Amino acid sequence: MCESNVYFRENDVEKLIMENVAAITPAGKDIFVLKGLLGERMEVTGIIEDINLMGHKIILKAL
Repeated sequence: MCESNVYFRENDVEKLIMENVAAITPAGKDIFVLKGLLGERMEVTGIIEDINLMGHKIILKAL
């Protein structure tokens, strides 16, 4: 499987915001739509800080 977990990093603390994310689509300045494996969707505001495809982990920096 190719899904990743998405985290917010703020003050060096990572908080899981969504598991099994299959796609991330830009939706405006610093806005992204996360789409889950089972069709769930979440809109988040932040900056992509790190994408680790081998570790299945995406980190967004909270604004």
